[in-house]
Amino acid sequence: MKLWKKWTSLGLFTRIMVGFVIGIVLGLVLGEKASALSFLGTILTRLLTMVVAPLVLGLLICAAADVKDFKTLGKIGGKTLAVFLGGTAVAVAIGLVLSNLMNIGAGFVMQTTEPYEADNLPSIVDTLMDIIPTNPFNSLSTQNLLQIIFFSLLLGFALIKLGDKGAPVLNFFRAWTEAWKEITNIVLEFTPYGVLGLMANIVGQYGLDVLMPYLKTIAACWITCFLFTVFVQGFLMVGLYGGISPAKFFATMKEAMLFVFATCSSVATIPLNLKCTKNLGVSDKIADFVIPFGAVMNMNGTAIYEAVAVVFAAQVFGINLSIPQQILVMVTAVLASIGTAGIPGSGLVMLTIVLNAVNLPLETIALLAGIDRILNMARVIPNIVGDAAAAVVVAKSEGELNVNAAKKAA
Repeated sequence: MKLWKKWTSLGLFTRIMVGFVIGIVLGLVLGEKASALSFLGTILTRLLTMVVAPLVLGLLICAAADVKDFKTLGKIGGKTLAVFLGGTAVAVAIGLVLSNLMNIGAGFVMQTTEPYEADNLPSIVDTLMDIIPTNPFNSLSTQNLLQIIFFSLLLGFALIKLGDKGAPVLNFFRAWTEAWKEITNIVLEFTPYGVLGLMANIVGQYGLDVLMPYLKTIAACWITCFLFTVFVQGFLMVGLYGGISPAKFFATMKEAMLFVFATCSSVATIPLNLKCTKNLGVSDKIADFVIPFGAVMNMNGTAIYEAVAVVFAAQVFGINLSIPQQILVMVTAVLASIGTAGIPGSGLVMLTIVLNAVNLPLETIALLAGIDRILNMARVIPNIVGDAAAAVVVAKSEGELNVNAAKKAA
């Protein structure tokens, strides 16, 4: 009992790393017999898949409804969303290019138990049409995430217009969202055991060679996040368009960046990010809208992670991704990042969407779970910096940016 209490008192990251190491040791010791533990990895994959649809549904309904003022949404929301999606698309593109150039999964090819055959890629028109559901309940039951994103935003906007009449439904979905966040936290508690089972099985079959791709994967994620944060967000968005010195921008943002690096939670950083953004000269009206909205809907770093993870999965499993498939990855990652909750571990959940888009094995989720915290520490920086940079861009376009205040801030 005392040993169990000590184990549960450890942080999740520590427990995952322990499971990761024990899995490797068991794989080396047991060899092919370690496959008996593979069911733990299967359980983890199924649990993560279970929470995706209901979590995204609640998050996006509440995110849309939290705008409160529908007129403000119409005037500012479009610009904000355009900046979010445009920035995320650039982030994914950089991640895909860099990961391919680095060959992050090269050197070891894992064979699946059955021959892998990718489905034919649908046309762009068919893909866009498929986003619109004919039956939202069927979309939930089949876990069609793109359709869930579409009707969740639509329902959230409808609840805004209903006002007091829509309050009971909105309150229900607020409670629904909190409940599924808790369920997600419970599911993530199983991650150490799932990782143990998966790593024992993989190392037992293939040996330590399976660990080598991780080094390039970590490097690709961190380098992409650095390049995107400094050059795209700092120099282009804030410096070139916003007229604020990038040095002043990062000096003002340093507290929020340090906090999110330690906690890996975009949501927990909202109060500090609001303070830093307002110190940049962004008006209260713009900052109060963009920062909370972005904490849920603007996940540049998570999108980078998804792009890197897809290239990793394709190369490790010996699957060739065509250019059209990688473009589909970019589009899907942009849409999937909208529904990512700003909480630790959420990237593992949302990665399911992108993997399904190009029919890659879901085992990738558990394969990357052992290094998720290391990747997460990098990817949360572009998330919160992107919210502040977007606020600067929108404020500048609306005449709500006090550049002189920004000059004094740092």
